[in-house]
Amino acid sequence: MNKYNILIVEDHPFTKQTLVYELKQCENINILGALENGKEAVDFVKTQTPDIILMDIDMPVMNGIDATLNIKQFNNNIKVIILTAHNEKEKVLSSFQSGANAYCVKNIDTKELLRIMDIVSDGGIWFDTQIAHFIFDILKNIEENKQNELNKKAEDFNITERERNVIKLVADGLSNTEIANELVISTNTVKNHIASIIKKLSVKDRTQIAIYALKNNILS
Repeated sequence: MNKYNILIVEDHPFTKQTLVYELKQCENINILGALENGKEAVDFVKTQTPDIILMDIDMPVMNGIDATLNIKQFNNNIKVIILTAHNEKEKVLSSFQSGANAYCVKNIDTKELLRIMDIVSDGGIWFDTQIAHFIFDILKNIEENKQNELNKKAEDFNITERERNVIKLVADGLSNTEIANELVISTNTVKNHIASIIKKLSVKDRTQIAIYALKNNILS
């Protein structure tokens, strides 16, 4: 069982207390802190390194989207799970553009939340079922009339067929282990492919791989 150091960032007292209580019952969870706004979270990661941050969106001082962007720029290895009551398209998109690894609504049960922690820890991306039906449509259509790059294909980026398969599975939200099983290759080979793709696309991580590929029609 994977063990995680967790930081909770939530301004609503009852929700925060409930999260703390429920996660304290899990033997593989160590709660490093429970903060009230994004600015506190940005300051926190400068002295301590949580494995996963559970981040609300609408908070005073600094919202969760801006906080996620700042945290990812400081340490991209920290996984951020957006845990919010909102499912508006704009906030979903902004969350993933800021570098979030997962987007969940607050009525999720603890068992499912722990499963999502495992997914993002293994390099996967997770969308709540309430927003999964439109998330890729947003990414496919964003700014499609603003950049000529949107018409580029895989060959324009020197993407190999194997790398294209990896990109598709990344965009489908599969973890490194799941991609390895799907393509019958080792996880190290998957990591090497992803590193090569990141370099070719000039992006920072696998979340940006999925967004970039969909925005630029690489998978078409």
